[in-house]
Amino acid sequence: MNVETFDGEELHLHVTGSISAALVPWWVHWLRDLHPGLTVNVSVTRSATRFVTVRALRHLVNGQVWVDCWDDPGLPAEVNHGRSGGSECFLVFPATLDTLMRLAQGRADSPALLMLQVTTGPIVIADTLPGSNEIVESHLRALRLRPNVGFAPRVTGVRASSRSATEIGFNLPGAITVANEMVKKGRTSD
Repeated sequence: MNVETFDGEELHLHVTGSISAALVPWWVHWLRDLHPGLTVNVSVTRSATRFVTVRALRHLVNGQVWVDCWDDPGLPAEVNHGRSGGSECFLVFPATLDTLMRLAQGRADSPALLMLQVTTGPIVIADTLPGSNEIVESHLRALRLRPNVGFAPRVTGVRASSRSATEIGFNLPGAITVANEMVKKGRTSD
């Protein structure tokens, strides 16, 4: 498999409450093995902690790790300014339907959503949508209007519940490719 490394030096993963969050430690290990000098920061929603522990992520990443709630003592102050350390890109990995809809509605009711709403940096969404209808599609269209939002390419995955094949965006190699394109585009337009 021909895989791109991230062209930048620092990125942020926002982990949301999909069962796919259980796979994030493996992907973080893969990412850091592929790109040892990369600084990885992570925010984890409370619902994601049902599937992955913050403690495990703190052992795997070399950047900040915090729970996406206002009372987390590790919450960095820069989230109020749309930043996470020196992250050049934000990956919502995995992105649940709830997170996508809240992001599309402009909601900023958690630190990570506030950060994502006000950042001018690239945001790449690696979705794990359970299905679609006109409401879901309207929110996806709203997100596509944002010039700093991109989507990881869809790949064939397996539903956890039925083990049936499905198309998902939970694709870190594809998300990295999109992130590189977006970061490069941002650098050339400055």
